[in-house]
Amino acid sequence: MRIEVNKFGIGVDIENIDRFAGSDFVRDSAIVNSIFTQSEQEYCFLYKIAAPHLAARYCAKEAITKALASIGTNGINYKDIEIINEQAGPPVAVIEKEGVHDLQVYLSLSHCNDKAVAFAVIIRTI
Repeated sequence: MRIEVNKFGIGVDIENIDRFAGSDFVRDSAIVNSIFTQSEQEYCFLYKIAAPHLAARYCAKEAITKALASIGTNGINYKDIEIINEQAGPPVAVIEKEGVHDLQVYLSLSHCNDKAVAFAVIIRTI
């Protein structure tokens, strides 16, 4: 399969994990519900400490919005983007927004003791 690229964008984000700990970042809180889908919350709160997983997914959403903006696609909300984990392979981004179905999204997430980071590459094919 040959892919001809019309446009591509990149985005990266890094966050302090501590930002996603504490009373504001509990399951189904207003702030968590405004950023994360129910599926993302279910995944993150399976862990004893959810903050690193919340932070990594937030970074992914921010990196994706930066990459989208660099190819002229704006107006995407965090809840329009869902980061899912498949059993094998990298995390996958699903974007539920009209006009963004011609995109391929490549994503990498990582975290350590105090930081989370995400890198996104988006390719719009013709």
